[in-house]
Amino acid sequence: MTARMSSWLVPVVGFVIGIAMAAALLGRDASPIQAVIAFAIMAGYALGLRFLQSRSDVASVLSGLPPDERWASINLQALSLTAQLLAVVLVLAFLVTVFARGDATTFAWLGAVLGATYLGGLVWYRSHS
Repeated sequence: MTARMSSWLVPVVGFVIGIAMAAALLGRDASPIQAVIAFAIMAGYALGLRFLQSRSDVASVLSGLPPDERWASINLQALSLTAQLLAVVLVLAFLVTVFARGDATTFAWLGAVLGATYLGGLVWYRSHS
């Protein structure tokens, strides 16, 4: 994949998600204005990242194009922190929902996906290193 093609990956995905969000809102009887606003937020974010990629290291990292090894390492550390915090939040949300006698199935599935992805990643990267 060329650098030119990959620099447009995030904006294209952002536009696709924006269209999907707008369609989902219209399917749930939202007003067309709400659908346009949802699309505009996603499109604005995606285009903002694209146009700031060459001027901002943070925008470049958010676009999936870290400018150097230092920023790639910072990105990995931030992803690790995010995953660890998300795991704690999912466990707490699961426990609170169970104690409140609610349906904790959603949190259980999300936790299972998080755990399976982590374990699968460990096995995959270990076998390919």
